[in-house]
Amino acid sequence: MIDLYRLLGIKRGATKEDVRRAYRRKAKISHPDSGGSVEAFSALATAHDVLSDENRRERYDTTGEIEPARPDNSDGSAIEIIAQKLGLIIHAEHELTSLDIGALIEQAIREDIAFRQSSLLSQSRAIERAARLRARVKRKANGEDNALARVLDWHEQSAKDNVKKNEAAVRAMERALEILDGYAFIDEVPAEAPPPDAVSAALLDTMQALDELAAILNSQPKAAVS
Repeated sequence: MIDLYRLLGIKRGATKEDVRRAYRRKAKISHPDSGGSVEAFSALATAHDVLSDENRRERYDTTGEIEPARPDNSDGSAIEIIAQKLGLIIHAEHELTSLDIGALIEQAIREDIAFRQSSLLSQSRAIERAARLRARVKRKANGEDNALARVLDWHEQSAKDNVKKNEAAVRAMERALEILDGYAFIDEVPAEAPPPDAVSAALLDTMQALDELAAILNSQPKAAVS
């Protein structure tokens, strides 16, 4: 039985980020393009996929079984996120050869994740406050519709809907980072310097001819002064 933790060189209490770093470190030398074997790289990828998925990791820790991956419906959203970030870089009109494209996209996605997570905390607090106020609001006249209670119910449900949207967005962004792990933007080969144009070549030839003429004149004997 394959020990996925030993394969990645991490402990069982490793975090998801530890798994990602270990995978990236070993993938550099295990990839077939770097001299590794297809089998070794495939096993490494499996270890990363299983230990990065909470449900599959829990099943593996409990039973030792590697549950097959389920279709990931977040891939479409993840690709859209990457496409959006690439679009911003394309239309920014900066010199691409001097940019670390992969790092820029990753940084932008991580900033988005941080923003969404901050929003999740805010929405969770809003849900708690709405629920507390809902429990306190009472109509002075019994038996009549409680309009304020319905308003608070709407606020609570709206916050819950935003939580779901932000959680889905964070999952898609995390998936986008996983997809980016499998790609790299290689450095461009600097273009060769263009040959001198006809004018420059002619000017160079003229200067050389003048130098040769000056050398001939300097080598001739000077006339005697009477």
